[in-house]
Amino acid sequence: MKQEPLNTIKQDTNLEKTNKMSKLNKTSLKALNRLGDIYCPKNGEFPSYSELGCVQHVNTMVAYTPASDVKDLNLLLNILAYMPTFFLKWLVKIVTNSAKKYGSSPLLRQLDFGLKGIILGTYYSGKTGDNYQGKKPLDIIGFSINRIED
Repeated sequence: MKQEPLNTIKQDTNLEKTNKMSKLNKTSLKALNRLGDIYCPKNGEFPSYSELGCVQHVNTMVAYTPASDVKDLNLLLNILAYMPTFFLKWLVKIVTNSAKKYGSSPLLRQLDFGLKGIILGTYYSGKTGDNYQGKKPLDIIGFSINRIED
């Protein structure tokens, strides 16, 4: 799994009112890219999360999230950015199976729900990084929205 250096992860440049919006920093985006590769690894025709480059559009997703939530997410992701990959895989396994193995653990469920929401939301958004040339996941699964107007 190829890791991108911090300075090569681009951010979405289409954000309006950037100075008033909450954003994830580059270190947080690096961690999200690594976690994304754990949740969405390369599999057959499906590109890995980092290969797709959708981390570039994460700040569009969190732009209107309360600043305190983005600050907390930045703190968590900044810590996770420096953890070894085996620890991140273990953490994903723990939070994914928290309800089955550890009973009702709201904190672990929230962490799983939040990370999956951001990662899967951007992975299946239809948006890709500037350098991605392959098929998008939505094209691979044949998903399209047909709008019917009266």
